[in-house]
Amino acid sequence: MADIEKMTHFKEWAKDKTFLIRTAALQLALYPKDFHDPLKKLKAGERIEGHIPLPPIDEWLEFYKNHGKVYLGLTNSLIQLDNRLSGIIDFYEGLMFSLASLRHITQLELQEAVNELKSEDKNRIFESLKENFKAIENLIIGDHLEDSEKKQKFISTPEVLFFVRVWAPCFLLYGDYPAYILRKARQGDEEAFEKLLRLDKLLIYEPKMKKIFKKATETKARGRMSLIAKAFRSTPKAKIEIKHIKYFFAGLLSLISIAMGQKLKAVDIHNLFDAVARDTTDELVDPDLIVSPETFEKGIQRARNFWKISIPLPDKK
Repeated sequence: MADIEKMTHFKEWAKDKTFLIRTAALQLALYPKDFHDPLKKLKAGERIEGHIPLPPIDEWLEFYKNHGKVYLGLTNSLIQLDNRLSGIIDFYEGLMFSLASLRHITQLELQEAVNELKSEDKNRIFESLKENFKAIENLIIGDHLEDSEKKQKFISTPEVLFFVRVWAPCFLLYGDYPAYILRKARQGDEEAFEKLLRLDKLLIYEPKMKKIFKKATETKARGRMSLIAKAFRSTPKAKIEIKHIKYFFAGLLSLISIAMGQKLKAVDIHNLFDAVARDTTDELVDPDLIVSPETFEKGIQRARNFWKISIPLPDKK
């Protein structure tokens, strides 16, 4: 398994970054190609997961409403894929719960609580964080560089199939969760309906969508019928060039850093991608992002707008 210490250029970039920023940055800079390859297959109309049979339609459509079930199935499958992930997942969930709890107390209250800790307690917490984030980083790199035979078994569970075929592509292509887009489609938003139908043909069996389709047929609404028919035959419209995925991930990293109150400048994020390129390829810079600083900054701004997910940004003073 690869070691974070061997990624010397990334290590240099990360030396003044917090553990949270460093871990998010590593994941978002390493994974664009891993997402690009299956998305190209999706665009070409191929099944990303191969020929694994899908679960019953009712069970499949239920995943749109029950993200908790998808998440639980995904994490359980990840743990079976590599049992070392169990502690990491528990740690991440606890961390996210703690960060959410911090939104309900003031900075002064937090500082007072920290000041009350004994020095040995502070050191123990710091070492625990350091150990966990070190493990996460090594697992990220190991998974990126290492191909496992367990992956086929991992992807065959219903929840993981939905994540791979709908949830992740929806998030990457449209910047939103499937349930939110489906809600818009159920309310009559034709663009939302078209987006999901291009991605998941089984959506035509969703009760509300069936009614919309039936009504369009009965009223001979040619425009809507044409849109539905074209979406059913087609794949997602969104561009799937790797540079676009890198911009999307760069924008997401920017949002995460803002949410943590540690905003990364565009030049910092550009340097991150260059550092990872130097560590993982023979390139001196990321060949997909050879643009001016101004162009890259505008790309990040567009990508931040693209992500419509609810990241808790700090209150404006």
